[in-house]
Amino acid sequence: MILSERIETRRLILERPKPTFELAQEIYTYVQLSLNNLQPWLPWANSMDSVEGEFAYLLNWCNKHWEERTGFPFIIRDKDIKRFLGVIDVIRIDEKNKIGEIGYWLQNNAMGQGYMREAVLAVEKQCFMAGLNRIEIRNDTRNEASANVARGAGYHLDGVLRQDKWSEYDKKFVDSNVWSKLKEEK
Repeated sequence: MILSERIETRRLILERPKPTFELAQEIYTYVQLSLNNLQPWLPWANSMDSVEGEFAYLLNWCNKHWEERTGFPFIIRDKDIKRFLGVIDVIRIDEKNKIGEIGYWLQNNAMGQGYMREAVLAVEKQCFMAGLNRIEIRNDTRNEASANVARGAGYHLDGVLRQDKWSEYDKKFVDSNVWSKLKEEK
């Protein structure tokens, strides 16, 4: 599977992240400003403690997965002013069964404006065109903002995985929603 390195929507530009120190600094700044909304749901937010760590993520995770075609992260920017909004990626790609999962996060100032729903719909369109049959979104059952994105993008709640993840933030096992959309439902 391969996706376009740049996707444009009415309001957004989604681009393959280039491993530069400037981008690492930009992402790190917004992660730090958004920690209160990221830490409860995304375990990596607790360990992202330096620009160098963010650069390593760009180089060793983002770049590596694009080159190996095992994952497709995108930086989300406002189309008009190019402001950094967040990240969306396609992960856990199962070529045999034609399944992939979309994960995402937004910086605090971009939340509640429909940006992520728009980004999810754009990425899912690329995934279905590239051959996937099923796309999943998973979120902590307590994360209403993430659930609202999935619901708003027309995903079906397949069910809840009970205590399937350990939350370092909460120091307990937590439940996850599993949402899906099939190619025939796009």
